[in-house]
Amino acid sequence: MTENTAAKNTCVFRIQGERILPTALSRGPWNPNAQHGGAPAGLIAGLAEEALAPEGYQLVRLTLELFRPVPVAELSATVDAEAGRAVRRVRVTLRHGDKTVASGLAVMVRSVPISERVGSDERTLPPPAQCHEQVRIPGMDDVESFHYTAMESKLAGGSTLRPGPAAAWLRLTVPLVEGKETTPFMRIAAASDFGNGISWSMPLDRYMFANTDLTLYIQRPPVSAWVGVDSRTWIEPSGIGITRSVLHDESGPLGYAQQNLLVRERPA
Repeated sequence: MTENTAAKNTCVFRIQGERILPTALSRGPWNPNAQHGGAPAGLIAGLAEEALAPEGYQLVRLTLELFRPVPVAELSATVDAEAGRAVRRVRVTLRHGDKTVASGLAVMVRSVPISERVGSDERTLPPPAQCHEQVRIPGMDDVESFHYTAMESKLAGGSTLRPGPAAAWLRLTVPLVEGKETTPFMRIAAASDFGNGISWSMPLDRYMFANTDLTLYIQRPPVSAWVGVDSRTWIEPSGIGITRSVLHDESGPLGYAQQNLLVRERPA
């Protein structure tokens, strides 16, 4: 079951008991029946955090495996938390019917305050208030979707109209899960999958460059609704690529994201 009418699409997912129902706002750019990677990334981050956040653990790493396109169709999830003291791991598995479509391994750490802080040497981005151009990617249809509807965007560096490095601010326009708070970690996971679209290297009308996975490292939760993604992409003649992104909030850099890319020519 999916929700496809604009009047009903006020969230990315609805959860009814054990059923996870994605709306059209979960859609990605490659297939109208497949989700954008940011949608399951944010969902998995939230499910992992829900398992341990009440015990004082903070998400520091999330590795998302995309075994096949995650459909815009009914899903189910299992959450398994391992035992531990300072460090615990939570595995979240998403299934469509009897098929596993994605899984996430979250590393959660119980934080202990220290007296010193060493800052990052990464460049900072201009604040969202100083950025006005929306992110638009040539060849990507402007339709109801996760990347163009559920997520508001502002270009923060470079250009998404031509190949090369680029940066953008991203902010969810709707709750990720209906009736639940979209936490800072859910926001950053949802935004971190945008790197290979922001910093594209191959023309979209001729090539697909979907990511097979996503790993993000997070030093601290973002303190603003806007998440900055500063990305660079490299693609080899073998059809294998990688995108690396520095993640920001309005206070500065706070982590990294990396995606392995599978590049294929589109059918004529």
